[in-house]
Amino acid sequence: MSAGFAAAPPLPTRTRVVPGSEPATGTGSGYLSFVDGLRAVSILAVVGCHVGLPGFSGGYVGVDVFFVISGFLIINQIEDGLRTGRFSIVMFYARRGLRILPPFLVMYLAVALIAPFVLPTPDISYEFLLSALIAPAMFTNVLFWLRQGYFDISASEKPFLHTWTLSVEEQFYLVIPIVLVLLFRLRHRRFDRVTAAIAASAGLLSLAGAITQTPSEGPNAAFYLTHWRMWEFIAGGFIGAPLVEAAQRRPRLATEAMGLAGLVCIAVAVVSFDARTPYPSWRALLPVAGAVLTIVAATAGPRILTARLLALPGMVGIGLVSYAWYLWHWPILSFMRFSRLGQEWLLGDLLGGGLLGLALAYASYVVVERPIRRWKRSSGGIRHPGRIFAGCLASGVAATVIGASSALGGHLWITSFVASTYSPDGRGDPHSGCRVRPRSDIPSQCLAGQPAVLLGDSRAAAMFGSFARSFDDLGRTLTYVGRAGCDPLYLAPAERQTNRRHRCADLLAPFEKLLSAPTHIASVVVTPGWTAMNSAERWSGLLSQFDPSSTRILLLAPPPHFANASLDCVVLSDRYGVSRDRCTRQRSEVEGERAALVGMLENAADNGFGNIRYVDPMDLFCDAEVCRPFRGNQVFYHDGGHLSTQGADLVFDAFEKDFRWVAWKE
Repeated sequence: MSAGFAAAPPLPTRTRVVPGSEPATGTGSGYLSFVDGLRAVSILAVVGCHVGLPGFSGGYVGVDVFFVISGFLIINQIEDGLRTGRFSIVMFYARRGLRILPPFLVMYLAVALIAPFVLPTPDISYEFLLSALIAPAMFTNVLFWLRQGYFDISASEKPFLHTWTLSVEEQFYLVIPIVLVLLFRLRHRRFDRVTAAIAASAGLLSLAGAITQTPSEGPNAAFYLTHWRMWEFIAGGFIGAPLVEAAQRRPRLATEAMGLAGLVCIAVAVVSFDARTPYPSWRALLPVAGAVLTIVAATAGPRILTARLLALPGMVGIGLVSYAWYLWHWPILSFMRFSRLGQEWLLGDLLGGGLLGLALAYASYVVVERPIRRWKRSSGGIRHPGRIFAGCLASGVAATVIGASSALGGHLWITSFVASTYSPDGRGDPHSGCRVRPRSDIPSQCLAGQPAVLLGDSRAAAMFGSFARSFDDLGRTLTYVGRAGCDPLYLAPAERQTNRRHRCADLLAPFEKLLSAPTHIASVVVTPGWTAMNSAERWSGLLSQFDPSSTRILLLAPPPHFANASLDCVVLSDRYGVSRDRCTRQRSEVEGERAALVGMLENAADNGFGNIRYVDPMDLFCDAEVCRPFRGNQVFYHDGGHLSTQGADLVFDAFEKDFRWVAWKE
């Protein structure tokens, strides 16, 4: 993993020491100023990406560079401490707590106290409440992975989203000291080739998982979860004296080329990757390799161009405040973008997340971080690590109580205000237990009597509560079979027979159980997905599975789709006195994007079976010129494309005659 595996001497420390800085080597004997310069490269890439600076579309790879730097510093420190007999796990945790928690908790409390005055809707405030509860425990990476999905709010609406990286890092460092201590003792108090092989194997397995578990769409475990990210820390941990000495034996020109190649690798990733790039995947090798090459070359040759550029005072200064800048920039951007509904404004973001974030980072460094470093030096180090560690835990718990209480109060107030002012919940959304989950069985009560079924993707899911309540009033139990991103055409016979390995395949078994149930399905409501699957053959196949003598089918055209999250848009427009026109769309534009899908549904309804009706809710939301997701203070959409319960009530009421027909009540 590093120098320790070969029992090599400490890393060289020939670069200058900057006052007030912590050692950046495993030995603790000196400070590699280029490391803070590399931190500066990382944070500039991340902030540039987040503010939307041209040429920084892949700046998120700065996080990977941070992970490599962290592995280089911390793993070397642990191993040096074990070899010299000075390592203590409690001391390690105390030092990590003092380094990470104080600036984090200042940011956390500030954001938690401000958020209730900024967040617009119950969904957003609820997501914030969850993150506020979990952030101090350093587990938001798991939360944001689990909460990914079609209904997930956008990234800019999560003020604590950036804390996932801290969670990954702290989870790794919760475990790695224990692992290294065990390996050290099992190998007779030394690190050797066996321990190096174990570490390399763990890193390769993690890398393999990062590559294979990166999806082209949907929840991304490889991005958020620690075990698929730990190879980046391990890569940094392998940078030790053997690698450095090997580089020193090369000609100066080779070392220069290595350092420049490292920076080029990082730069290429920053410039060429973007939000559409599947990541981390194998692509993360580029910035990770760049960071490793840069560190090895600059450590081996402190006078090479790369090391001297990274050690420039400006780069070192940015590196020293990089952690605090990372903490502050994202909540500022998130709060600013609420009022703009996520719309781009480069200058505003540069002033906010850029300059204001940097100013707060400098203040945090001067007021919080630097005094702690001075105290550690003046007191000769941490003398009571157990007390320090306990104090860190207690401060985390106290901050969580304050922050979560603020978030809870904000959520309750926002929920009450939105419900009383905009009534998105309509007549209510009962829980019948018949919203079938993928891979789950269908409860027996959902098959009793003459069952009804709703088929569709997340748009159908959004309407299910309202429809289920209304069907219950008609004496029918409505069951939803579907999932976000799953076109109901996947349930057509040809698709079920030839393709059972797609991401929606776990819906096939529940659907087939419905088809084979002793009681025939009496009613089917279908709303289509927006996919390339739309074809006459698939629609004919899907609908022909139902007996026209015993089953009635209602095809529901999709309501208009809006560019902005509608409830957010209306609430924020009213809050800031801005016209609601930005929440609307031209009817001609909406009709153009729906034309092919609507035409296919009309043809499917006109198939001669006699048991199919077709309705289009377009006119409920659009006049001759403009489509609106609201009427007065009634808001009919959950976001840009999913109806609220009130919106679904509107559809049911407008076509009640057709819904009564499909339920065999007319």
